[in-house]
Amino acid sequence: MRNSNRSNMNLLGLFFAAYCGLTVATSSSPSGWSFSAGKAMVAKKGDTEGTSATFGPGNPIASPLDLGAKESLRLTFTLQDRSTVGRPHQAFLLLKDSLSDLETFYPLSVKESSGKAKIDLSHKEIPAHLLDAEILSLSLALGSFGDSPASLTNIGTIKPVIDPASRNAIEQQKAKDLGEGNVIYKPKDEIRHIFRPEPQSPNIWITLPFVGAVLAGLVALFGVWFAALGGNFTHFPKALQAAPLSHPVFFGSLMALEGLFFLYYTTWNLFETLIGVCVVGVIATFSGSRALREVRSRRERGEI
Repeated sequence: MRNSNRSNMNLLGLFFAAYCGLTVATSSSPSGWSFSAGKAMVAKKGDTEGTSATFGPGNPIASPLDLGAKESLRLTFTLQDRSTVGRPHQAFLLLKDSLSDLETFYPLSVKESSGKAKIDLSHKEIPAHLLDAEILSLSLALGSFGDSPASLTNIGTIKPVIDPASRNAIEQQKAKDLGEGNVIYKPKDEIRHIFRPEPQSPNIWITLPFVGAVLAGLVALFGVWFAALGGNFTHFPKALQAAPLSHPVFFGSLMALEGLFFLYYTTWNLFETLIGVCVVGVIATFSGSRALREVRSRRERGEI
C-alpha cells in the first residue's frame, strides 16, 4: 500500500512538472504584436558600415549608442502578430527624455507582405529640446485592430553628441520653439484699405466743345435733310393720321435713348444704363418698324 501511494505521488509530481513547463512556455511566447530580428546601426550618412547592435523583446540594447551630428541611426526588425508576420495599423518609434518627460513619435516604414520595418533617425529629425537631452530612450509602439493586444517595448537608448559648432543653432531653435527672442505670435499691423475714387466727369470746359460739335452736327443733318433730300413738315399730319401711335413712340424712344446717354454721363452707372437701353431699344425697334412700314406704303402710292 505504501508502494501504491508512492507511485501515485510520483505520477502527480510528473503531471505537475509538465503542467508548469507548459504554462511557462505559453507565457513566454508573444501574446500580441511584437517583433524579432532587431538590429540598430549608427553610421555616417552614405556609409554602409558603422556601430551596430542587436535587440529584441526583453533584450534591449545594452549600452547607449552615440549619435553624432553627421551620423544616422537605422533600426530594422520584423513585426509579427504572435507568430505571423504582418503590418499593424499603428507602428511608431517613441523617442523620450526620461528626465523631462518630453517625447515624440516617428512612424515606421513597414512592408505588409514580409512585416519588415525600418526607420532612419538623424539630428535634423529630432526636436531641439530632445536633442539637448543627455540620454534618450527608444521604444516601439505597436497596435492594430482585432483581438491582439498592443505593445510598448523598450529597445534601448541613444546619446546625442552635439559638437560646439551646432550648439548655438540648437539653442536658437529651442528659444524659437518656446516663442522667445523674435515674437512669433503678435498682433499684425492694421490693414487700411484704400479704394480707388469713383470716376468723375471731365471738366465742364472740356465737355462744352464736344457738346457744341454734336449740336452742330445735328443742325447740319437737318439742313442737308431739308435742302438736299426734300424733307418737309407737310407730311407730318398724313403720317400721324396713318400711324398715330408708331411715329410719336418711335420719335420718343429716340429721345429717350439720348436721355439715357445723358444720365450715364452724369449720374447713372453702366449697368443701370444697359437696363434702360434694353427696354427703350425694344420699344424703338417695334415702333420704328411700324413707322417705316407706313412711310413705305405712302411712297408706293406716290405720295412722297
